[in-house]
Amino acid sequence: MAKEITYQPLSDIGINGLNTQDNPATLDPSWLTSADNVVLRESGRIAFRKGLKQKVAPSGTAIGSIVEHNDQGTNKIFASHGTSIYTVDFTSPASAFPSSGADVKHTVGSSTGAWQFINFNNRLTCIHEDIVPQRYDGSLTAGSMWAAFDNAHRPSSVTSSQFKPSCGMGFYGRMWVGGVAESKDVIYYSSLLDADDFRTTAENGASNGGSIDLKTVWGDDDIIAIAPFYGKLVIFGKENIAIYNSPATVGAGTMALDEVIQGIGCVSRDSVQAIGDDLVFISSTGLRSIARTTEKDKLPLMDLSLNIKDTLIRNIGQSTNIKATYVENEGIYIMSFIDNNITYVFDFKHKTPNATPRVTTWTFDNDREPASMAYTTLYGLVVGQKDGSIAGYEGYYDADLAGASTYTNASYTGNFSTTWVNLGESVAASLLKRLFMVLEGGSGATLGLKWYKDFSPTPSTTTQITLNPVTTGSTSLWGASSSLYGTTVVTHTHVAATHPSNSTYKPVYGLQEYRTPLTGSAKNLKLAISIESNGFDASLQSLTLLHKQGKIR
Repeated sequence: MAKEITYQPLSDIGINGLNTQDNPATLDPSWLTSADNVVLRESGRIAFRKGLKQKVAPSGTAIGSIVEHNDQGTNKIFASHGTSIYTVDFTSPASAFPSSGADVKHTVGSSTGAWQFINFNNRLTCIHEDIVPQRYDGSLTAGSMWAAFDNAHRPSSVTSSQFKPSCGMGFYGRMWVGGVAESKDVIYYSSLLDADDFRTTAENGASNGGSIDLKTVWGDDDIIAIAPFYGKLVIFGKENIAIYNSPATVGAGTMALDEVIQGIGCVSRDSVQAIGDDLVFISSTGLRSIARTTEKDKLPLMDLSLNIKDTLIRNIGQSTNIKATYVENEGIYIMSFIDNNITYVFDFKHKTPNATPRVTTWTFDNDREPASMAYTTLYGLVVGQKDGSIAGYEGYYDADLAGASTYTNASYTGNFSTTWVNLGESVAASLLKRLFMVLEGGSGATLGLKWYKDFSPTPSTTTQITLNPVTTGSTSLWGASSSLYGTTVVTHTHVAATHPSNSTYKPVYGLQEYRTPLTGSAKNLKLAISIESNGFDASLQSLTLLHKQGKIR
């Protein structure tokens, strides 16, 4: 009697994202064992990340920090590069950073560029552990907009001639800073509504700044970062966290210690990001959440990286330069290990079965990896790259700026691997017949397919498919052969806030099924798929295996 053919849909393929922690032989197909240069769409579809399109050409020096600042009602992008801080205009791509101009370039001397930019009281305060704070105020006259901190206004307890905090924030009408070299465990706060004066009332009757000594709170530890959380002041050390209540009343001496969390701290200042009603940060043991349940205050901090825990910890231990940002419109927390060229993307819009965000990774060629990042209202995600360029997160090429407005496009590869899929037979191997793949987009791109049998680390076969999706919207204005513009790509310049850069009208490609024969037999099968970006988006919609029972072996 002939064996029946089995159609085995891989339901919800990869919907939970990357899992490198659990045994891949026991994971169901909703997980991926690798997921690089991809994102997970609303429905769990696996799709390309967008490209990084340069707006400033590379200079060889990494962009240390980026921020969006509202300057007298106009939003501007500021970026640190080498020894200077610049304003950046994305509407006029530049072959290099400007060499002069008091209002677009502020030279601050020797530094790594790793500034913390703080928007406070209509000014931009810039903090760096090797330099006194710098201040930008666009309301002042040209040539006077930038100024260095007046060291006469430093706290009296700081005996050195220079006041150089390494972290800070504006909160409840004051500037809060920490990480001063000679007092790494002390928080200093400014006078009310004056970010440039840290003197106390006793030192100057018009001032009411002060300090908080953390030595009596957590012992010997260094302050790494400061952040607000539900109206409270959160102070991150390397190995401890202190939370204070009522910072609005600090001048009256009524601010009280609310909680001390011992044994868990923060390893990167720039990893601290507010996400909805939560605060996340990188500890030595992974990505953590500081949120509490309403029932109990003393529950352990939630580990958000359970599914990639060991690999993430390994990267934390190997890198001293970690940057992060939260992209609000896409609901993703991006964390870049610059020295290791790996970027983790945590999708907070959708949770896995263990209540953690879904994870994928990004990697980049030619020193394009993010050295700094910021989410902006003007341009969405803005990336300062290791090669010294500044790029927008747009399109489906990693595009190098070749001139004032011309680009050299480079494709990148999105790739992912499934878990080990059991073919349903405990003693008999299944004869592999065919794989059905439904994809959207990816016109002209090359799809590479490998399949692995019965836990072998070596693929049995490798094949390639050229994606040729159908064109949809045949009566549309753009993208149809019979339309006004045919199939030719038409470039449209538009610089409004919601569409800041040139956009391109291209054909819209619909769903297409691809069938490829499979060979051999197996009890368990793993698939690895790679796709070139080629300037077009592409997303996997479904996978279905066709096989039939073979001989017992």
